[in-house]
Amino acid sequence: MEPTPIDVTSSGGWQTIVAHLPEEFEALAKEHKVLEVQYGEAKITTATDLLRLVLVHAGTGLGLRQTVALVAEDGGPDVSHVTLHKKMRLASPYLAALVRRVTQSGGVDAAPERWAGYELALVDASTFCGPGAESTDARVHLQLRLTDLAILEARMEDRSVGESFKRFTWHAGQLALGDRGYANPPGIASVVEQRADVLVRVNRQALPMFAPNGDRVDVMAWLRSLKAHSPRERTVVVRSHEHDFDVQGRLIAVRLPAAEAEKARVRVRREFGGKTSALDLEAAQYVVLFTTVPTSRMPIGMCLELYRLRWQVGASSQGRITQSVKVRPRPNDSRSRSVGGTVAREQDGEALRRSLGRRFAKLQVAA
Repeated sequence: MEPTPIDVTSSGGWQTIVAHLPEEFEALAKEHKVLEVQYGEAKITTATDLLRLVLVHAGTGLGLRQTVALVAEDGGPDVSHVTLHKKMRLASPYLAALVRRVTQSGGVDAAPERWAGYELALVDASTFCGPGAESTDARVHLQLRLTDLAILEARMEDRSVGESFKRFTWHAGQLALGDRGYANPPGIASVVEQRADVLVRVNRQALPMFAPNGDRVDVMAWLRSLKAHSPRERTVVVRSHEHDFDVQGRLIAVRLPAAEAEKARVRVRREFGGKTSALDLEAAQYVVLFTTVPTSRMPIGMCLELYRLRWQVGASSQGRITQSVKVRPRPNDSRSRSVGGTVAREQDGEALRRSLGRRFAKLQVAA
């Protein structure tokens, strides 16, 4: 089902988000004591206020000052950016508990018993750049457990360090899920060497595969032989020059229905622009996976369903685990908290709302 865009900065959009929260989210906040203050009178008195501030900040990529100005202008609590920063630091256990409740109460079923006993671990990376930067400054690599959306590992690396399964620690019983950026022999071999398994979307250029007899597999020729929309698989071997063993697995593919294939081609054109080739457009009509999970443990249909689940989870959190964030200069939100500053923040909030409506403020929430 297509995700529905929600403007997280509007009152109506926020009410839609609240409707997706578990009924006990306010009680859970009191249980974790995130609304209490040591001195003075609390300005953030409800979990609704706290979550709105946190999600506007995290969901739009806005700075703390811009976030508090925008929420206050829309009738939310008028707090300083320092207060929000401190509340966010204290709220970590509450937010983790809230995520667990959301995942347990419905939505994505990522329990091990549903997926052949595997602990599903999704990996992705996101880039960051600082004020005035014209290119990426750093890249954060994340490993996420789908059962409760807990972050298992997070690594901050230089921008030259690309995506790879090698960035993470794995153990027996885990199934590593990744997109095309992770489909390369060294990364796959690294997971298998640690006794875990892999399910990854195939990258034709980066993942050469061989038949058991040693012949190179022509992936496109094989795809063209697929009949209608029935999924097929074949045994293949992946060779890593960094390891002293070959990885045997399954090449799985299915041709998309016409409407979905056209959407896939649109995405390819958007991604590659003028560099899009006829072969790219032809390949877009297929879903092609590689996995080390044996057929006896996870049939072909379950593998395809699981990879669709990987993207369902991504869509429920802005299309992927994390979003590329650019830390923008904030010349209009650094005024003092005087009376004049309050008026200025209100004006800034209205300007931000108009800008966000066009640029930043849409979360992808599963309908």
